[in-house]
Amino acid sequence: MSLEKLFNPRGIAIAGASGDPTRPGGQTVRALNQYGYQGGIYPINPRYSELAGHKCYPSISAIDGACDLVVIALPAAQTPALLRECGAKGIGFAVILGGGFRETGEEGARIEAEMLAAAKESKVRVIGPNCLGLVNVHAHVFAAFGSIARDPAHTPGGVSAVIQSGGFGNGLVLQCSLAGVGFRYIVASGNESDITAPELMSAFVDDPHTKVILAYLEGVTDGRGLMEIGRRALAARKPILILKAGNTEQGKRAAASHTANLTGQYDIYRAAFRQCGIIEVTDIHEAADFALALLAGRLPKGRNVALMGGSGGSAAVFGDAADAVGLTLPPLTAATTALLEKSLPTMGSLKNPIDYTAGYPRPETADSFLRAYSAVLADPGIDQLTFMFASAGRAQLQLAGDLLEQAMPKFNKPVLAFSAMTAEIAPEGFAKLREIGVPVLPSPARVARAMAMLADYAEALARIPKPGTDAPAPAIVLPALPAGAATLDEHASKAVLAAAGVPVTRDVLLPPGRETVDDTMKFPLAVKIVSRDIAHRSDIGGVRLNVANAQELKEAVAGVTANARRAAPAAQLAGVLVSEMVAGGVETIVGVVNDAGFGPVVAFGIGGVMAEAIRDMSYRVAPFGPDDARAMIDEIRLRALLDGGRGRPACDIDALAGILVRVSELAWQMRERLAEMDINPLIVGPQGAVAADALVVLR
Repeated sequence: MSLEKLFNPRGIAIAGASGDPTRPGGQTVRALNQYGYQGGIYPINPRYSELAGHKCYPSISAIDGACDLVVIALPAAQTPALLRECGAKGIGFAVILGGGFRETGEEGARIEAEMLAAAKESKVRVIGPNCLGLVNVHAHVFAAFGSIARDPAHTPGGVSAVIQSGGFGNGLVLQCSLAGVGFRYIVASGNESDITAPELMSAFVDDPHTKVILAYLEGVTDGRGLMEIGRRALAARKPILILKAGNTEQGKRAAASHTANLTGQYDIYRAAFRQCGIIEVTDIHEAADFALALLAGRLPKGRNVALMGGSGGSAAVFGDAADAVGLTLPPLTAATTALLEKSLPTMGSLKNPIDYTAGYPRPETADSFLRAYSAVLADPGIDQLTFMFASAGRAQLQLAGDLLEQAMPKFNKPVLAFSAMTAEIAPEGFAKLREIGVPVLPSPARVARAMAMLADYAEALARIPKPGTDAPAPAIVLPALPAGAATLDEHASKAVLAAAGVPVTRDVLLPPGRETVDDTMKFPLAVKIVSRDIAHRSDIGGVRLNVANAQELKEAVAGVTANARRAAPAAQLAGVLVSEMVAGGVETIVGVVNDAGFGPVVAFGIGGVMAEAIRDMSYRVAPFGPDDARAMIDEIRLRALLDGGRGRPACDIDALAGILVRVSELAWQMRERLAEMDINPLIVGPQGAVAADALVVLR
């Protein structure tokens, strides 16, 4: 269903309209009048015949003009009947401002369920309840109350926002607006009983006048749906900025695997954002910075940046921040350097960063500075340019803007600036820079982070699969699995992995009473108790490593069996697994958790017994391809361990990436049955990788 009439209604009714501007219904009427809504305004209140200059109606059914939207500012218990009245009148949308629904407890939840049933029965789509409402800034639609319906008024622009918190969410929007970001639609979605934040974001993707989408999210129920919207937005070149809150609480699960213990809900959101091109923001100011940078409409082709300015300290602060976010300040070409030597003051530094000393540009140097700006923008090794104006005066800021206005159109490269001066102090300069699409941010570090975001987004666009290249993976023929919830032992778990093409160690399962292996098994060996009832065998002495000969093997089999019977007398023992040990290599962990919102998620990190202490993991939502697999590998803090050094050979990254892809395909195929999976350790050597231990938990 199109949401067009929600955002652009021919008329708005206010059920619970009031002459008291402190009441929600009174605030809605006041905002519609104050900001100049041009459609029909229909106050609903049987106690009045006229309200705020408008005819007042006793009921929704009495409205005598075109109306597409009803704002309900009445107690929760009255909403089901009001929605049925909307449906009978042919009104397709309602914004329910008030609370008293599921957020208040059992009775509120009952009323909300009744309200939603009435909405579906009447074919009325609902924003809320328990929300501040919505605003169409361009058309002056204020189906809202509270802070979202008060001054300062938002400037019209290309950003559409959905916020899952009224107060803080509107604070986010307001701070962006004060920073110079213009808005189109703003929706506080409240309880999201019907229309959800992802559905609104999807509508923003389809809206031709929305250029950037901003969201404050505390959570979504359909994570994969959010990812699909992210992919659609990426294909449409409409960046989505999300400030995600409520990130520190770990998902509560009865975790048999290390992976489940190491995975929090926020880890999964961040992985999902990376995969589908959604841009995460971490605070209000970053949201404003990123929106301004994206609205300028230019993207870099790489991560090389140049800096020009008259403040060496600003350059140093920028350089530190740039290094932290993966930006490079490369040397300029000889031709660029030669031109700068002819154009800029000689007392400065003409290397990158370029310090032309304080007090510039000046009117008498305008031509030479124009040549310098143009030369740096033209340098083929530079993808973005930033200016450190620091405390440059009003005249210098405005002159720089005039010169950049001439230089920038020849080169489609992002230009950002830092100025400690504010728009109030230097209004002309700020106005000129904003006019030509140069965001001016109040710190060098914030400039660096915004430039890195532009580079990240450009890289995400470059990863969009070309048509016909995203073929589905072939089906995996799985071994027989037990019915119902079950924990597979290591032997059965490895059989599942082997079916998916994951290399596993050479193993022999010794049934109870057997203590020897045939001569084809090569010492040293690992000896491990096998039981579906014992998840972490090393904790109870159920594992022996580096067993060197047949006598030690007998002793190890007897020892792990005795330890298991002592620690878990009720456990069913399937026997002892004897495995050839893998020499050398780096121990990693590969695992899967099955998230309620996102489905199977693959985790990767440095493994072994220290995995939970190190907590160095990266994540991707399954299934995924080689590019995401390599990105996972590169994201861990201890990535350098895989590169060898100090006499150790480099690990086979191609083999590791291939295993991550196969695990993701396995997890996706088993999504209806798989609860958790652990491969710990997956030993990665110079040629190939092999799973030395595994655990599969079925649901």
